[in-house]
Amino acid sequence: MRKVLLLSTALTLGTLNPVFAGGPVVIEDDVVVVEAKPASSTGMLIPLLLIAAILVVVAGDDEETAVLSDIRLKKDIQRIGTNRLGLGVYRYRYKGLEGVYEGVMAHEVEVMHPGAIRAMPYGFKAVNYAKLGLEMRRVA
Repeated sequence: MRKVLLLSTALTLGTLNPVFAGGPVVIEDDVVVVEAKPASSTGMLIPLLLIAAILVVVAGDDEETAVLSDIRLKKDIQRIGTNRLGLGVYRYRYKGLEGVYEGVMAHEVEVMHPGAIRAMPYGFKAVNYAKLGLEMRRVA
């Protein structure tokens, strides 16, 4: 009985585990070099969408003019102040476009002035600056 107890204890603790018979097991990983996949066309979606629509009037008359102003389409964002409506004024660049712009962020406008927001394809948001009495401008 004592031998059975010692054997079961040894197996439980791993001292007689078959893996350790003959020494430690060393697994060597082979290094496989795989060519990088070419970039997918989805990476071009934002620049193409911007080039097509960012500075183009999105709707017909001046009362319904909206400009894409989604934070996901911008980079190098710096807050430079607050306007009379309490919205942050930002200086930023659009991803995929040249130039520096000043304006508001659609996500802030949506909270304080939801009537000035327009939903665009792919979930992006546009701001109707005329409804806010503001202008987006290019500064460089």
